[in-house]
Amino acid sequence: MSDDYCATPTAPTPAPEPTDAGRPFAECVLCRKPTEYPESYKGITLCPVCEWQEAQRTACSG
Repeated sequence: MSDDYCATPTAPTPAPEPTDAGRPFAECVLCRKPTEYPESYKGITLCPVCEWQEAQRTACSG
C-alpha cells in the first residue's frame, strides 16, 4: 500500500505572474499579488491562490 494514500492535499502552486505588460492588473486585497482582473474591476479582487483558500474556508463553514 502506498504511503501517500492518506496524505493531506496541499495548496496549489502559485499562479505565474501575468505576462501581458500592457494591461494593468488589480492587486489581491489579501496578499498584494497581481490578479487576473483589470484595475478597473469593481469589487473585491483576489489572486487565484487566495480565491482557492477563500473557497475552502466558505465550503467548510456551515
